[in-house]
Amino acid sequence: MLSKSIQAFNDKVAASPALQSKLRALTSPLEFLALAKSEGLDLTGQDFRILVQQNYQQWIDRLDPKMSSFFSQIHESKELDDRLRVCQSSHDVIALAQECGVKLAEDDLQQAAIIAEGIPGFSFEKLWFRGLGLIN
Repeated sequence: MLSKSIQAFNDKVAASPALQSKLRALTSPLEFLALAKSEGLDLTGQDFRILVQQNYQQWIDRLDPKMSSFFSQIHESKELDDRLRVCQSSHDVIALAQECGVKLAEDDLQQAAIIAEGIPGFSFEKLWFRGLGLIN
């Protein structure tokens, strides 16, 4: 069950194209929390963790099975997750996927980025894909 703060935030985002635009421009979790506060919403650390996990789950559920399996495999291993986080390009991600026995193409990553961008609100996936240059 979502807290009242999370539900209020989700409702506000859904009703405000301006807020949605501000969310797309965020570059860090601290910016997200500051934006929520400026919108009159006092999210706790637990609220933030729930939002991030909720958005991750929505994203992973919308991926095709190959991509979902790859990112789930990465997420379950701290070593692989740490290596994924430091990837600087699509080529780095594709190389890591090959090490994991998964054949990925640039188009696969682009599609995953588009899906991440379509999830309302803040997500680490969006920040990561922006860092790779796959979404603006």
